[in-house]
Amino acid sequence: MTSSAGQGAEAAAASAESREERISGVVGDARAFALDSDGFACTRVFDEPEVWRVELLMSQTFLPSVNVFVVRDGAETLIVDTGTPDDYNDTRLMRALVRLGVDPAHATLFCTHAHIDHSGQARELAEAGVRVTLSRATLADMRRFSTPTYCDYMAERLVGEGVGAAEAEEMANSIWAHVTDFERDEVPCRALAAGDVVRCGRWEFMTVPVPGHMPGQTALWLPERGLAFTGDVVLYACSTCICFWGGSDDALGDQLSTLRRLADMGVEHAFLGHGVQEGVLAERCLGNVAHHERRSERALAAVGERPGSTGRELVPSLGWHVPFETWEKVPALTRWFLVSESVAHLDHLVCTGRMRREKDDAGVNRYWLA
Repeated sequence: MTSSAGQGAEAAAASAESREERISGVVGDARAFALDSDGFACTRVFDEPEVWRVELLMSQTFLPSVNVFVVRDGAETLIVDTGTPDDYNDTRLMRALVRLGVDPAHATLFCTHAHIDHSGQARELAEAGVRVTLSRATLADMRRFSTPTYCDYMAERLVGEGVGAAEAEEMANSIWAHVTDFERDEVPCRALAAGDVVRCGRWEFMTVPVPGHMPGQTALWLPERGLAFTGDVVLYACSTCICFWGGSDDALGDQLSTLRRLADMGVEHAFLGHGVQEGVLAERCLGNVAHHERRSERALAAVGERPGSTGRELVPSLGWHVPFETWEKVPALTRWFLVSESVAHLDHLVCTGRMRREKDDAGVNRYWLA
């Protein structure tokens, strides 16, 4: 006869074994499996080609998660993006790859852009034997944006829009830390030209430049299936952040062109950097265009009412929804998003001839209607 305490121990052990099997066992015919007890999971989201979505934690922003996609075909694997690096995400991602039966010697990673939540775990994958690829444009972004000189440029641009020097430095540092550099970090990689293909078994994914969110952002496109891995071109949880990057005089104009082009490509199945597709992609793209155009109209109206305003003074007029009582309580990274995208709108209006910009005696930009 077994004691009640013994029975309890046996039940606990059986439960632990069952949980470990759910998390670490062979995937078999399952279409989803847990990565841990916190709700993160790996889910099969497409059958031909076979595509799995690995959902990982996204920290420091209002977005709750970031996606890694795994394409399998025979012995070959394509991994799209890496997720944000932290001890838990590293374990979650490696657990997903092991359970999916990924052989690093037959696996390729493609990073859509240089932000840390899409390329920050490339070193770990490379050390495991995965081949790392990215576009030449993304590699150029890494070289340009990861330098201390570029961080100084961002702070100087913010000061030039009327932000105080100390706050400008804080905001610039908050985003600068979110850009990776494979060369600096000694991550071996192969850079691809626009239009090159990334192969996975029978499938050939074409690299397509999609600038805006970052100048070098690049999507993967499989036209025969109407399928694309789009990085952060367009999201459903929010409008993609567009900043002044220095790689383009009109980042918002680049984004609007990309959205219109993506709407015309015939993408039926979009696998996004964050969240999931929730409707017809073309409609979402054109809806985002209209959203940005409305915000630009707000900027024009504000300058019409208050000619000679600085960029910083115009930020509240662009219609941001910020759940904080005071500006000081807004996290630095969120303040960066708000101010830099506001400036991107002003850049766009200047580039398209609807607004003019002049520096005052202190070197701060002020805006008037053209």
